[in-house]
Amino acid sequence: MQEETSYLSLIFSDEDSRPYIFAVLAVFLLTSAYQTSVFYYFKSEEIIGKYDVPTWDVSFESADLSEEETQIVADGTTASYFLDIDDSNIMENSYVGLLNVVVSYEETSGNFADPCDFVSVNLRPEGILAQWDNQSNVLSGSSDQCTDILLFVQIYPSFDGSNVTVESESIDEALAHWSNETYGRGELNLEVEVNTQQRVEGLPTQQDTDEAVTVSWRLTTFMPTATQIDEE
Repeated sequence: MQEETSYLSLIFSDEDSRPYIFAVLAVFLLTSAYQTSVFYYFKSEEIIGKYDVPTWDVSFESADLSEEETQIVADGTTASYFLDIDDSNIMENSYVGLLNVVVSYEETSGNFADPCDFVSVNLRPEGILAQWDNQSNVLSGSSDQCTDILLFVQIYPSFDGSNVTVESESIDEALAHWSNETYGRGELNLEVEVNTQQRVEGLPTQQDTDEAVTVSWRLTTFMPTATQIDEE
């Protein structure tokens, strides 16, 4: 180390060679700076691009599947309405998103001024894979005014039909969250109980022993697609 220091001191101590040494160093530094700036100018976008994760717009093509069933439910009894969901009624590359159920009935005894019967319904949280703990779900209800009873089940998590934006390395990764076909497959059981209400006593009437109850199922399915968003 001492010999190297002595050698450099000897070079810089020579007043005749000192200007040439400084000139060489200046040229070297300028050349290095120029090469660095040129490299960064032409390669910066490519380098930065390697660390960018593409952004995708995921959209959904929705379709509704409907099914209806009417049963005569006797007074004081419970009837089961079943909905089977399998690949035979789901289009290829489609997934089950939402379920809406409408339970409707009318007073059909034919008695004058006969009040509406009391109908209660309960959709059992079983039979299919769904987001059963979603706060928006309505799994039970009742009516004694002959009004429709509306139920709802969020089957596929986070699906509401609206577009979503995600970041992922590929289109397959962008669609991975929306490609789980296990949701919604199986059999649902809706229990409907009827309790008839008699008209005012003292008036002639025939016995009200049952009620016709109609259950309308509406299953919303979706087909997801992803389009890469160009970053400016």
